[in-house]
Amino acid sequence: MVTSPAPMEIQIWPVNRLVFYARNPRKNDAAVDRMCSSIREFGFKIPVLARSDGEVVDGHLRLKAAKKLRITEVPVILCDEWSKAQVKAFRLMVNRSVTWAAWDEELLALELQELSEAEERLPGSCPEAAQASRRAGKQICKGRKPCSESSAQREPF
Repeated sequence: MVTSPAPMEIQIWPVNRLVFYARNPRKNDAAVDRMCSSIREFGFKIPVLARSDGEVVDGHLRLKAAKKLRITEVPVILCDEWSKAQVKAFRLMVNRSVTWAAWDEELLALELQELSEAEERLPGSCPEAAQASRRAGKQICKGRKPCSESSAQREPF
């Protein structure tokens, strides 16, 4: 059990040094283009977690997007202090944890409305705002382009 955080060192690794976990149960190929858009907009800000041998613990989707964008180096945090069982447990936990909390639909709609009204147009923001507005019973995205109905079917961010 961890009682205090271990010192963290972010290293920069060439992407070809990292190895996808062969038994990754997460099917994320359909999300690579969205992650590419996110990385283009915000940069590669969340490090890949890996073992010293290069095996990815967390960050498969970000790494796939980086490769597609022809990014040659990414930030990496090593987690060699974890046992094999801890690595497996962490992989499952980190991917399942996104489902543990619910959205406050009203607050989400407000955040996305402000985003859609912002002077600066962020790529991909309108489809999320359209979806949230439908859930909240409001139209947020009116007059914005592009804002197709099909692209608005995705989950926010």
